Amino acid sequence: MKKPTMRDVSRVSGLSVYTVSRALSEDPTGVTAESRERVVAAAKELGYVPNRAAQQLRRNTRSSVAVITSSTSNYYYIDLMRGIQGTLRDSGRTVVVADIAAEGYYSPEIEDATIQDLIQSRSAGVISTLALRQENLDLLRDWQIPIVFVDSQPPATARSLPAITMANYEAGMQVGEHLASHGYDSWLFLAYPVLWSTRFERERGIREAAEKFGAALVVLERPNNVDGAFATLSGFLDAPGATPPRALIAGNNPMIHGAYSVLRDRGIAIPDEMILRQRAELDQVYHTELKAIRDVEAAIRAVAKPRCVASSSS
Repeated sequence: MKKPTMRDVSRVSGLSVYTVSRALSEDPTGVTAESRERVVAAAKELGYVPNRAAQQLRRNTRSSVAVITSSTSNYYYIDLMRGIQGTLRDSGRTVVVADIAAEGYYSPEIEDATIQDLIQSRSAGVISTLALRQENLDLLRDWQIPIVFVDSQPPATARSLPAITMANYEAGMQVGEHLASHGYDSWLFLAYPVLWSTRFERERGIREAAEKFGAALVVLERPNNVDGAFATLSGFLDAPGATPPRALIAGNNPMIHGAYSVLRDRGIAIPDEMILRQRAELDQVYHTELKAIRDVEAAIRAVAKPRCVASSSS
């Protein structure tokens, strides 16, 4: 069945295409209330839905802001989206979410397709939680779509772009100091891939804390998802001669969920045999009380102040 067009609405309403276009726009200035009612009634009768993207192209106005996330299974993004939506609500803009690393598996093809879609829909701006390819940053610049990075640094070739980052290094150091002060001298950092740029400073802080306090540190990296964390920690514990660490530091929520499942399945007591961290949502999911230290992400939220960075390449 052929989709109804604006010309069909014009025919049924008995009004010009121009009047129909104005009446169905977000700013129907110059159209009488009676004419607008006739147009809306005709559109409803025909099942015609205005193409907002096309209207925005013609008006050169943009109403949506795209948030590029990397695995929406991470609870962190729920809090992030709540803050962004709350901020944009008063501006009349809407939020569109694009996950380019579903379940922690990044795909450059999905990134490229996502950027193309955002350009075609003429997004008002982009908020990205992970570094994007330089080619896509160039495209956004050419189409005059601003971008800001949140909890992530832009790539080295685009350091002049604005970024809101956390004190990841300081947070890593404080986690290490906390562990050392309680006598824990063997640590395991379950980390996500370096594509998520927060990994660098968090790991640097933990490594320097381990060196400072004489703790043994093992760093394990796997895909940024629960299954990857589960498989990696299981493989580590199953290795011949492996000694479980006294403290496990998880890089984020998917890592801690995967790690907890491993410890639960193996009957490793928390915190008597290994210390983890406390999270309210883990209590709700696993119906247990995790008496633990904060992981890097929790430490960031609790003690580190966000800082807005708009530095030059120097």
